[in-house]
Amino acid sequence: MTSSASPSPPTAATSPAELPRPLTDSPPDALDVTLSADTLTRLDEIWPGPGGEAPEAYAW
Repeated sequence: MTSSASPSPPTAATSPAELPRPLTDSPPDALDVTLSADTLTRLDEIWPGPGGEAPEAYAW
């Protein structure tokens, strides 16, 4: 006798819920960072962008 068992449904993946972080009265520390002119120049050398002023430089 041959049984024709139906395949079991796929198992669902579970993960913990991503809850929003509570808002605080002070901004995150990253907003208080000031980059030196040398650092900004170096970043422009690494990632020069399309050139020109935005948004015109990004227009098609």
